[in-house]
Amino acid sequence: MLITILDIVAPIVFTIFLVGLGLRLWRLLKALLFRQHFRGVTPQFIGAPPRMPLGAALKAVLLGPFAHFHRKSNSLWGYGLIAYHIAIITEVTGYTLSALILGARLLAGQPVPDVARHLEHSHNTSPSNLLAIIFGNGEALQSHFLFGSLAPVFVTVTWVAVGFAVVGNMALMITLLRRRSSAIVADMDEASRGVRVAGRRPWDRMLVRTLIFCIIWTELFARLELVPGIVFVHAALGLALFTLFPFTYLFHMVYGFFAVAVATRRRMVGTIA
Repeated sequence: MLITILDIVAPIVFTIFLVGLGLRLWRLLKALLFRQHFRGVTPQFIGAPPRMPLGAALKAVLLGPFAHFHRKSNSLWGYGLIAYHIAIITEVTGYTLSALILGARLLAGQPVPDVARHLEHSHNTSPSNLLAIIFGNGEALQSHFLFGSLAPVFVTVTWVAVGFAVVGNMALMITLLRRRSSAIVADMDEASRGVRVAGRRPWDRMLVRTLIFCIIWTELFARLELVPGIVFVHAALGLALFTLFPFTYLFHMVYGFFAVAVATRRRMVGTIA
């Protein structure tokens, strides 16, 4: 039943994703077409921030917020973010790589595994089976097909990522349930001693966090082969997250690369402290 639903829903989901992605990227496209040049800080500015080399600027952008704010103001949230982002970057890279390899093999006319029937060679190119190959890339049948002799290396690396995902997502989930998202629960420095800010429990973050929580555990069950066919549940949850991607805060994963590039450049030319 779930396999049939996946076959029907998958094309609709990808259409919604592409339309949403196009709408969200239009603003970015306009910014690129009419981009402004960095001119540095005005010579008359007293006490201007120093210019930074690329390495120092990138370090300040990537680690500065955690070191100066998150780690001190709300350590559980801060360390959860670090662990979760290590996991999500690794996992998304693995899924993308799996999709590219699968696409290349399909274009070459090679047979693919039939995940539902545990067949190593088949011509089952239904959306549900292709999704099970991509999202189940940590299972023995799919990983061997995708990565060959490098499958054990890929599985080991992604097992580490799954561990980070479990720890990081649990920390973020606990913080949200305690209404401590964006909260300040500890002293950051002498100037802000005693300052506390109440947190929030945004509905979109709760929805996405719960969905990711389910995705992580279904992947664990699929890798450990504890529940037969759960990889299709894992793929369905992945599709749900895919649908929400352009319309929720998850889209920062796309904007984030450009934001890091702009912030790094601004620190290099001394226009941001």
